[in-house]
Amino acid sequence: MISDAASLQLASDWTPTGRETGNLELTLSNGSGLTLHRFRLAFTSLFPLVVQDQQLRGGRLSERFSNYQVISPPEGFVLAPGASWSFSAQLGCALQHYTSAVKSAYLILEDEGTLPVVASPTTRNGERGVPLTTAAPVSNLACELPLGLVPFPFGARIRGAREKASALRLADAPASAEQAFHAAAVLAERLFPSDPALFTRSGDIGCAARPAADIGEEGYRINFAADAVTLHASRPAGFLYGFISLGQILRATRLDPSRFVFPSSGEIVDAPRFAWRGMLVDVARQVFHPAELTSIIDYAAWHKLNRLHLHLSDDEGWRLHVPGYPQLAEIAGRRGHGLPIPPLLGSSAEPYGIVYSPDDIAALTRRAAELNIALVPEIDMPGHSYGVLQAIPELRDCADTGSQRGILNPAVPKTYEYVRAVIGEVSRLFPSPWIHVGGDEVPADAWSGSPLARDFMRARGLQQPYQLQSYFLRRVQEIVRDHGRCTGAWEEAALGGGMAPSHCYLLAWRKSASGLALARQGYDVVLSPGEAYYLDMAQSDDWWDPGMDWAGTVSAERCYSYQPGGDWRPELVPRLLGVQACLWSENLHDRGILARLTTPRLAAVAESAWSPSGSKSFGRFAAIAGLLPSLSVGSRR
Repeated sequence: MISDAASLQLASDWTPTGRETGNLELTLSNGSGLTLHRFRLAFTSLFPLVVQDQQLRGGRLSERFSNYQVISPPEGFVLAPGASWSFSAQLGCALQHYTSAVKSAYLILEDEGTLPVVASPTTRNGERGVPLTTAAPVSNLACELPLGLVPFPFGARIRGAREKASALRLADAPASAEQAFHAAAVLAERLFPSDPALFTRSGDIGCAARPAADIGEEGYRINFAADAVTLHASRPAGFLYGFISLGQILRATRLDPSRFVFPSSGEIVDAPRFAWRGMLVDVARQVFHPAELTSIIDYAAWHKLNRLHLHLSDDEGWRLHVPGYPQLAEIAGRRGHGLPIPPLLGSSAEPYGIVYSPDDIAALTRRAAELNIALVPEIDMPGHSYGVLQAIPELRDCADTGSQRGILNPAVPKTYEYVRAVIGEVSRLFPSPWIHVGGDEVPADAWSGSPLARDFMRARGLQQPYQLQSYFLRRVQEIVRDHGRCTGAWEEAALGGGMAPSHCYLLAWRKSASGLALARQGYDVVLSPGEAYYLDMAQSDDWWDPGMDWAGTVSAERCYSYQPGGDWRPELVPRLLGVQACLWSENLHDRGILARLTTPRLAAVAESAWSPSGSKSFGRFAAIAGLLPSLSVGSRR
């Protein structure tokens, strides 16, 4: 039965009929020995494709939630072995990439049992193709300075090339540098397991490490000589980054000796442009196992990033145990057929989810700390809380007649009990100085149908819904501050009066200019514009290029060319903490596209975070980028 069921195949094809319209045809083929009747076809997509019966021909819409849709065949239809069933939907939207359409599918039988269906990537105009999964191609042109180093250093004056450069050894060093050398050696072994070791006890390049009080916390200086290398730094982070730079230079020399050298003389003086050099990973919408996250930490460290923002909750998933609220893990922590959260975004009928244990978090924190990375936890509120409200329905206003089903209600007293419990547990698990609380994408009519909210606003003189959101977020901010932490949020947290700017930073994402507006309001800002730093955006207009398109196509060059803070007045520049790349996971049910989404764009963000804007060169970056590791974790699901 199982092998027969696996022979069920779903093909789909998108035919544009106008700029914002088109026809989606789906064909279910029965390659099994089963005769199927009184079944329904469930499938997921990036966003809702079929929203009403009137769109359909050859089928009926039985159920819909977000991007989960269930279609029934005509009454009395029987799908015999070897036969197929086709239906189509007229869509009032434009699909730009195959990842926007069908992601996963299964059959629901009359007894509510399920059968798996293999869903092929959606084609366009019937044209067959293969999803692009490899990293975007880069230049192999000569580099004007033959250093294979990304991010490129603040200053480099080098001459000559060592005739023999096989491995680095630590000749003489204080304890902090010894620890950094070991961390860099183990990091390189994990990233390049099939390469000869870059750092050994008997390497032919002797490296001495010397403390230097005049160098900043993350800065370093390397002096090259014919018989030795000397690394200067004041703190462990500087030693670590210096050794990573030496490892990159050596590896580039090994891989491409015609273009890159290990210098025999000269100096590198280096320090980061920004204190905040971040990467977000959305672990709520898809399952990322702890081993996958440790691989991402390693990858980030090789690029000298120092913040890993973990998006731990969203409508589709919840990832932590919270004392007093076991239902968060039990209900919001997984989705599947017949569960309060249905299959979404490529997951199947089977229960799908993960909840990180305290031991998982502790192990991730240790790995990150060894590599000078701080984990920044995010619990999104008040929006993106559908799973939370499914798990804790008493947080709803039972008289609410509105259509917004995933927004916490600030007028419900138990909401603040929940917030205190969650922030308390997050602060216990994560030593991070920051706790991110979301605050994004709350509709203006979020609480319009709630009598409790209307009375609550009237009693406090609040006129606009975003004033109610501001009230809520300021209370959340107080709870975070009570735990001795700084509050992070998305830029919408400035609406309606906003969060208090003190002990707070905001992530600017909607437009490249929005960060400047936030700084003028007194907020510290991290720039993460969707049109440059969202790694879930497709890199070209090719149908088979995976990703989203709401911010346009984001090529490696567009990503690299963005100049953070380029139009900021000098008096506002101190408000610019840094930059952050965001890896949202709506399409990452297929880990096979991860390298395509991240390489080399994450390196491009890392160089903008570290290197002075005036020293950036896309040609140089492109010449080096092909030597960088490619991020590839997990497997296709």
